[in-house]
Amino acid sequence: MTVLVVEDDFASRQYLLLLLKKLDYIALAAETGEEALELMADKYADILLLDIALGPGISGLELGAILKKEERFANSPMVAVTAFTKDKLETFDEAGFSDYMAKPYTIVQLKELLEKYKISRQNLSPS
Repeated sequence: MTVLVVEDDFASRQYLLLLLKKLDYIALAAETGEEALELMADKYADILLLDIALGPGISGLELGAILKKEERFANSPMVAVTAFTKDKLETFDEAGFSDYMAKPYTIVQLKELLEKYKISRQNLSPS
């Protein structure tokens, strides 16, 4: 399973990439929303982990909305990875996010989240 990581904070991005490697996932990483769009022009990810506050430029919410308009990502789970509290982000559902993972998170939380979507994607595959 391939995971897109969009995180503007270098340390947070490296931490997430390290955890994904330990969990045996293939990771594609971008620092900005614009970089993510360029990267995904010719690549595919099974799940999208998007930081919400990406600094100047395209926000994680805007990036998610753009990617969800593409047919190839229409059914891809999209997870908001953020330090914001969930109750302040009612727009997640409206923007097409499937889930939310609060910072800081542990490898156990990440594994559970990814396993949940790995199983649901396998159930969508033809038998």
